[in-house]
Amino acid sequence: ILCNFGLKRLILVEPACKLDEEAKQGAARGQGPLSNATIYTSWDEFYDNEPESLRVAFSRRQGKRRVSQGWGELTSEPIFDQAPRVHLIFGAEDHGLSSDDLELVHRTAYFDLPGEFQSMNLSHSVLYALSQLPKNTNHKDFNELSSETPADPTPFLKTWLETLNFDLESQPRWNALVMLKGLLLRAAPSNQELHQLEMIIQHTIRKLKGL
Repeated sequence: ILCNFGLKRLILVEPACKLDEEAKQGAARGQGPLSNATIYTSWDEFYDNEPESLRVAFSRRQGKRRVSQGWGELTSEPIFDQAPRVHLIFGAEDHGLSSDDLELVHRTAYFDLPGEFQSMNLSHSVLYALSQLPKNTNHKDFNELSSETPADPTPFLKTWLETLNFDLESQPRWNALVMLKGLLLRAAPSNQELHQLEMIIQHTIRKLKGL
């Protein structure tokens, strides 16, 4: 499928199967992405090694704390074309993506299908997502690497909120830290913008401690 759409990078996180010769033979002449796949043992390893990007996960799971939007709607937003590169994140065939898998993604997207049955298997999901990319999209960085590591706003937000005496332990699944981090990730700020925000927050922490 990747070769059909001119893409080269395949990233696997904690794969449940091996990319053996049988798997490569099944890909016929599209073996390139399989042979050169990047494999990570955990999401921590993924975030430590992958460059800054707009990270889009495909999941219908949403609620008060997480909003999932139509894939076509998301690709029409300016943030999609302005992103330096995009990671499209799909879950396992049997159970999809968990809440932990969605912890540091910027957006979650779903397919607006006309039929009553909304579930799709993994290969069909990937095929449909790539087929619905805007025709004028030129994300060469789908295939390129960078040395810049994506920033996680959790540490400085946590320090700031704890300085303000927010209770982050009694409700670990939903508190001020979770809410603020979600707002920041949905905006998909650059590492430079996150660094500037961190400098502002560190300044307020010093002021608060001096009171």
